[in-house]
Amino acid sequence: MTPPAADLGLPRHRIGEAARQVGVSASALRLWERQGLVRPARRGRYRLYTDADVAHLRSVRRLRQVDRLNAPGIRRVLRDAVSSTPHDRRVDGRPLRRLRQARGLSLRESAGLTGLSISFLSALERGLTGASIATLQRLTAAYGTTLNEVFGPPVDRRERLVRAGSHPVLRLGDDSVRIEQLARGATQLEPQLFVLAPGATSDGAYTHEGEEFLYLLTGALTVWVGDDETYRLSGPGDALTFPSTMPHRWRNDASEETRLLWINTPPTF
Repeated sequence: MTPPAADLGLPRHRIGEAARQVGVSASALRLWERQGLVRPARRGRYRLYTDADVAHLRSVRRLRQVDRLNAPGIRRVLRDAVSSTPHDRRVDGRPLRRLRQARGLSLRESAGLTGLSISFLSALERGLTGASIATLQRLTAAYGTTLNEVFGPPVDRRERLVRAGSHPVLRLGDDSVRIEQLARGATQLEPQLFVLAPGATSDGAYTHEGEEFLYLLTGALTVWVGDDETYRLSGPGDALTFPSTMPHRWRNDASEETRLLWINTPPTF
């Protein structure tokens, strides 16, 4: 029986079951975790994998066994392939072409700065494919701007008061991620309301300057920071801080919408 769509992002499979579905040993999954190819959720001493994790692991197995790639090669391939996920369908990458050209960069130079392939960048700029939040953030950081400045609505920096219901909204990932700007006149911090559909994810890790503060309102969120830190915000009022310069990624693990206050300082997201 196929689980409901809302449950697809829930950690449900212990390591033995995940290994059986992927067709490898549990020790292989532990090795791939150490190599940074997968980051399962933790519940006590148990590793738990979502259905999306299992699908991801099948791709890892194929790249190892069929294409004979090592761990760094697999990471590069999967990083360039994140644009094919369902969460990316409505992201329009065409403004990035104007931004790249304004910086005087070729596609090859841009690829060198971001670690993305030339073919992927070309397809993204022509609107032929989408990109994950992590990929878009990596690109905008390389171009010296922010994701919100490129894809968000115009902001009047003179405004100090933002009324309820009038927050500028940035929609990503086929509306699975909605980011409401809570301040228009701030220059040293960037307070946002993140509204995440069940299973919504950053689809990869990203970094930028500054510090971050998360405050959970409803739902649940797992955040991976650096190589070996995993945090699960599971109750209203749970809060997390970390340096934005550490690679971080996240996933809504709730079967319902997750809402959280997310503050970056300075505004670099």
